[in-house]
Amino acid sequence: MNSLPMLYKAGCWSFVLVGIGHIVTSMLIPSTPERDKIIEEMKSFSISMSGSESNLYLFHEGFSLMMGGLLIGFGVLNLSLLEASITPRKRVVLVNVIVSLISLAISIKYFFIVPVAFLFMAFFCFFAVLMAPRGTA
Repeated sequence: MNSLPMLYKAGCWSFVLVGIGHIVTSMLIPSTPERDKIIEEMKSFSISMSGSESNLYLFHEGFSLMMGGLLIGFGVLNLSLLEASITPRKRVVLVNVIVSLISLAISIKYFFIVPVAFLFMAFFCFFAVLMAPRGTA
């Protein structure tokens, strides 16, 4: 059995799982007096963009949900490439290596161990697929 498609799938699923975790975590953050105070302060900070009014809290929430959706979409899109071929072309794998490396670096700087571990897994898997000679098992 060829291990490259399995490595590629593992990298894709890492992105999907980080996206799901991102959405679920943002929805299940417990309410505390400190958090409620910060939310109220964020809501009082008005943002005006292109003629629409919003606030920092809504901007933060929307950005967070969008990020989770995009992470899931990126992983699912890459999984769908496997249906068309055994492993995607090197160019596609290189893009995945770059995106996962950037995501890993951001995650290390700003987040906690769970997304760091999953994004490291994605980077490792995509990098291994990129470096493997074609036609190997």
